Amino acid sequence: MLAVMEWEMADSVPHLTKHACQVWLADIRDLQPWHIQLLNPEEKERVQSFRKEQDRAHFIIGCVLSRFVLAAQLNMAPHEVPIDRTCPACRKAHGRPQLPDRSFQWSISHSGERVLVAFTAGTPVGVDVEWLDDSYALDIRQMANEVLAEEEKYHLFQASPQEQRRVFYTYWTRKEAILKATGKGLQISPLHVIVSAPHQTPRLLYLKGDPGCLNRAAMYPLEMDNGYVASLALLGEAGKQIERYDARMLLRKGFGWKDDYRKMEQ
Repeated sequence: MLAVMEWEMADSVPHLTKHACQVWLADIRDLQPWHIQLLNPEEKERVQSFRKEQDRAHFIIGCVLSRFVLAAQLNMAPHEVPIDRTCPACRKAHGRPQLPDRSFQWSISHSGERVLVAFTAGTPVGVDVEWLDDSYALDIRQMANEVLAEEEKYHLFQASPQEQRRVFYTYWTRKEAILKATGKGLQISPLHVIVSAPHQTPRLLYLKGDPGCLNRAAMYPLEMDNGYVASLALLGEAGKQIERYDARMLLRKGFGWKDDYRKMEQ
């Protein structure tokens, strides 16, 4: 089951104002057969490129959530939302999703069985979620050397061995959320981003090449169940209201669109 602490079970898609950021939490177990009908041809082709069923589910859920929420803002059918994924480097359809007029911005993240999608009315946004999968050994020291600055590694190794995985991934999600919000992603090394310690209020302390970003960045923790950590970052406007929604009903019922897309299936 999804963690529902602070996540509102939505029975409709609320209007997204410029003063808010909507974050939607989904579970891939709520994937429905008719969801594929919401995707455009390029997205359907992308689905077929994934070998693992979980990867396909992550991608479809991210697409469907994006289309449902944006359709409600744009007053159009979900499959008609003009999402463009053209990569600026190679011109293939695997870039960051966006609208032609950039009127709304959104960020997608997935890990384990969870998918998060964060939306704003134009403000750069980044979200990241990580599953604290303890079924495999994680070389914390090696990962820390690749991701964390010296002061961050100090806080990591002050934690007990049982807590180090959570501490590391808290650092990781904070950095990843900031990098996604800048639009550069891992083109910038996580070593060039310094954030506050996990036990402190999330805050950007340093971003190589962009000192002004410190004054524009706002960071938020996203409460998840014990198996996950997640972070949100916004650039440009402080004081936004963070609205958290559980997408379970939206994915299962489609808020009026389910029957139409099931007919398209047949």
